[in-house]
Amino acid sequence: MRRQIDGELLKGLSNELNKETEKQWQTYKCTLVTPMYGGGVEAGKVDTAMPIRASSIRGQLRFWWRIACGPKDPKELFKRETAIWGGIGDEGAKASKVQIRVKCKKINSNHLERSKSIKGFGVKYILGAADEVSCLLSGYEFVLEVHYKDQVLDEEKAQVEETLRWWASFGGIGGRTRRGFGAIKIEGLKPVYETEMKGLMKLEFISDSNGKKSFNSAEDAWKKATELFYQFRQGKGIGRNEGQGSRPGRSRWPEPDQLRRMTKKHKTDHDPVHPAGNVFPRAAFGLPIIFDFNDRTNKEPNTMTLLPKGEQRMASPLIICPYKDGEKWRAAALLLPNWQVTLVEELELSPSPSHIQPKSWPSADQVSERNRLANTIEPMKQSNGEVRPNDPLSAFLDYFKQGQ
Repeated sequence: MRRQIDGELLKGLSNELNKETEKQWQTYKCTLVTPMYGGGVEAGKVDTAMPIRASSIRGQLRFWWRIACGPKDPKELFKRETAIWGGIGDEGAKASKVQIRVKCKKINSNHLERSKSIKGFGVKYILGAADEVSCLLSGYEFVLEVHYKDQVLDEEKAQVEETLRWWASFGGIGGRTRRGFGAIKIEGLKPVYETEMKGLMKLEFISDSNGKKSFNSAEDAWKKATELFYQFRQGKGIGRNEGQGSRPGRSRWPEPDQLRRMTKKHKTDHDPVHPAGNVFPRAAFGLPIIFDFNDRTNKEPNTMTLLPKGEQRMASPLIICPYKDGEKWRAAALLLPNWQVTLVEELELSPSPSHIQPKSWPSADQVSERNRLANTIEPMKQSNGEVRPNDPLSAFLDYFKQGQ
């Protein structure tokens, strides 16, 4: 005769098993501290049903694991990355040892803000043409849950925890995280401190007379960081001359005048005069760059796109973001490992205006040419005329640190 099992006993056993399963998931309470751009399946759009996707976070964690824990040797890097995060290698497919899930609430129009309504010249500048989308407001909370499979090593668990710290300190969720959108804070995790920076990276904070400048909120710090980025590249009196009325002044960077030389097109009062010549220094901040002279007279060059040779894009090596040092919010600028490579990336223009190819920044061994160029580019000089570091990325960090 089959033994009858009490229903209450079965229910209790089921509850205990569920509790045991839940104990295996580590939970992290996360909060958006700047607006999130995009993040959904459709590029540039927030998914109202699932605003935070586990797959997006997994991609971020893989990236920051490479930064924080990845070895220098490419083969060893790939081997160790696939061992933890999964992938397809010489030995076939490997499943991830780390499972990720997200608990988040659906959102409605009250959680969203039109991107063009977000205040700040810097924010509008980094959005560019994407100023008609909606962003998820800062303050939105979600829970990240992490589960380790049985075969995971203690060292690998420690690396995932380290990765979460880096992601929370300098990363984000959604699109344009390298410009500070979708920045997060994770409850209970310590920030990554300057002393933990690897030698291949550079980190700077906006300073004032008291040292590192503090801000009332993450958004305030972020907006100041984006403002300085805008000023360095396009701002009046720094990135360009003062204009007349609604007409912007001429750029103090060499690219527009070099395009005028290449196309042999320019307005009567816009002869190419920049002494730097054929060099496109702002390429180092990330590509593509669209050069639009906004000219209805057809006397200026037509719209052209600067690209890495043979490619469609080059990720920026520069991250600007809010950073909490444990007590106060700061504005941070971080150059990622191997940032120097972007300085000398081979370039091309589409459509190509001539047989002359656009040139990137000189290599590190061409010190005299770097110094010559830096002396001709006003944003790369301090207000007293002294030259900043002689490459555009390091010059920006110097400008950023000084706040001017």
